[in-house]
Formats: sequence, structure tokens, C-alpha cells
Amino acid sequence: LCHRMRVYINLLTGWLNTRPANQQDTIFQTCESIFPKLYIQVIQKYEAKMQVLECMYIRQLCDLLEGLIPSGEEAKDIKVPHLQRIIIFAHMWSLGALLELEDRKKLEEWMKENISNLPLPPATGDDTIFEYMVGENGEWEHWSSLVPEYVYPPDSVPEYTGILVPNVDNVRTDYLIGAISKQGKAVLLIGEQVC
Repeated sequence: LCHRMRVYINLLTGWLNTRPANQQDTIFQTCESIFPKLYIQVIQKYEAKMQVLECMYIRQLCDLLEGLIPSGEEAKDIKVPHLQRIIIFAHMWSLGALLELEDRKKLEEWMKENISNLPLPPATGDDTIFEYMVGENGEWEHWSSLVPEYVYPPDSVPEYTGILVPNVDNVRTDYLIGAISKQGKAVLLIGEQVC
């Protein structure tokens, strides 16, 4: 376990060297308070739907953070709570993406019990933390608020196989793919096809 944590620290520190100095401490301290405990919980208590190298969890985290944290002039204005929400979101998806819904719910319960000092998504009822993303204003937003209305073309009949009616799942998937692909990195989707 000590070797794993050294690898984690080395990968995170190497990536942090590419970030603006005003973000490095917040990112490191927030990741340090979440990743080691959450990583151990995920690999020991839950069953991933696909085996990946252990170092890939931290690589996925860094890739998500790279794609989600504003850059350039916007990076200077990002506030600590906004940055922490992005870090939490990246942890949810880097460590929880390979889990089935039941294990994601367990992951959420564990996070609420063990990292309650950070701004977690306000999931209640049937919603889980995975139903939320960080909006441009730095607040948690429900994925359903981002689903555009589908407008059937009035002047043509679309090909049946080309119709994609927006829903929470495909909006969320598109967002996550976009965060990685805009960096020129490959994305692998696994799971059952949803029709």
C-alpha cells in the first residue's frame, strides 16, 4: 500500500507542476484528503466492471482535472470552493466510473460519512451524487437541468438510426467525453448499450 501511495503522490505532483501556482496547494490538499482513502475503499470493497492498472485511477483523476479546471485568464479567478467541487467531481468519476449503480450508491454513502468536510453534491431521495456536475458558476447543478429539448425537424424526416433524443445519460456521457477528448486523449466507453 505504501508503494501505491508513493506512485499516487508522484503522479499527482508531476501533474500539479503543470498547473498555475495559485491552484497547486488547494488541489494537492483536497486530493490528499480524498484520494488515498477513497481509492482503498474502491479497490477493497467494490467490484469494478473492468480491470485497470491501479495507476490509471490517478491518471484518470489528473486527466479529468485537466479537462475541467478552467485555464488561462479564467484560472486566475477560480475560487477555492469552486475548485474543490471540481476536484470532488473528478474523484467521483475517476474512481466511480467503473462501478455499477449499486456500488456507486455505496461509494456515495461512504463519501458522505468520511469526507463531509468538503462540499459534496446535495443528493437526496433517489438521486445520487452522480446526478450532479459543477456548473460554470462553481455550484452543483443537476444533470437534468442541462438536457436540451429535442426539436423534431419540421421540414424533413430524420433517419431513424440518426435520431438521438437528449437525456441525462447521453448529456453526461458527452460532457465527460468532451473533458478528455479536448485534450487529444482517447476515451473508452464500457457497459450496456442504452436505447
